[in-house]
Amino acid sequence: MNKDFFKQLNILYVEDQEEIRNFTSNILNSIIGKLFVCNDGEEGLESFKNNPDIDLIIADINMPKMNGLEMIKRINEINSNIPSIVTTAHTDSSFYKKSIELGISSYCLKPLDLYELIKNITKCLEHKFLKNIIYTSNNKFDDSILELLNKQDSLVAIIEDGEIVAQNDIFSKNFKVFDINLEKILLDKEQFSTKEELKTTPWYEFISNLDNENVLIKIKVVDVTRTFKLNVTKIEKEKIYFLVSLFDITNLNEKSNLFEYKYNHDLITGLYNLNKFHKIFSIESKRVRRYRKDLSLIKLSVKNIDEKIISYEDFLNDISELIKNNIREHDICFKAEKSHFIVLLPETDLDGALNVSYKLENILNTMLMNKKLSQHSFFGVVELKNDDNEDLILQRLSSALNKALENEEERIFYF
Repeated sequence: MNKDFFKQLNILYVEDQEEIRNFTSNILNSIIGKLFVCNDGEEGLESFKNNPDIDLIIADINMPKMNGLEMIKRINEINSNIPSIVTTAHTDSSFYKKSIELGISSYCLKPLDLYELIKNITKCLEHKFLKNIIYTSNNKFDDSILELLNKQDSLVAIIEDGEIVAQNDIFSKNFKVFDINLEKILLDKEQFSTKEELKTTPWYEFISNLDNENVLIKIKVVDVTRTFKLNVTKIEKEKIYFLVSLFDITNLNEKSNLFEYKYNHDLITGLYNLNKFHKIFSIESKRVRRYRKDLSLIKLSVKNIDEKIISYEDFLNDISELIKNNIREHDICFKAEKSHFIVLLPETDLDGALNVSYKLENILNTMLMNKKLSQHSFFGVVELKNDDNEDLILQRLSSALNKALENEEERIFYF
């Protein structure tokens, strides 16, 4: 544990149970620079408003007046860059769903394991601390900087002009050479970029442009495949540096992973659901605007499924497999409401999206005919405009599909 690191932290701790609050705050007060202790969510929210230099929030869930998740949601509306840790006895899916939705950095189950809590604090704030140290240094990575890097629990390195100019011992011990291929190791590369951008941008610069999104990678370390959270921060001084840290999350609680899967996937087809769509669309829309690329969406449906001929579940699975097998590698298919599907097409203009729609229409209708079903497929198609936000483009997308459903002779409609 890095004592200097903790002594520079300002932490808001909110817990309504007096015995737990007193015990935990006494421990934290002995290692934290400044600790703000509150009894409930309302008090915690006011404390944050009065102390904007707070680095981290630690909060219980069930509290009077305002629960912890609502408090964090309100704080996110003020500053969405404040990491948060929740302490809870919850094990039900609704807690995990809400936590994931709010972007909560980590959680600790009660009764609290203080070692685990301190480890989570380190994970949430270590990178911010190192960035400040490097920014105020004199561009020389001397013994004092190396000593600081070696106090960190994460694997840490500093890159300049594509070369590692400083690294801690745990990093060098695990990686003789660190020249990674993001295409191969990203766990969720669909939400970040097309293959073209991954190939043309240095991996560390690409990750640093992702607006603090969580990036998970799987990489072999000493002949064992491990899962890491990868964080890269660009530091611009007289020279440009990239601070890289890898935090090992291989042993994350399996229950958390299960609930996250359920929250982000349709359980019939296995496709991403609308929760995941909102996250990926937000990332992709920022990316295409940054690089002045095109982005289009297709929403398709088959109405009035005859369950005497085929079950609803089998029908949805057949359609999802057909769509996945007939779109490009970097296109992403989502299961929407009812029998609706959405296809996100990065770097694709309206004409390109229409071509994909005509192809899918032909293949889907052939499948329906082969199964002796009288239904037809219907498509709404839109392209992202400069003044679009997510709500506007989804409204246009649904309107386009509804127009197609109303006019059965023109089954592909676009705006």
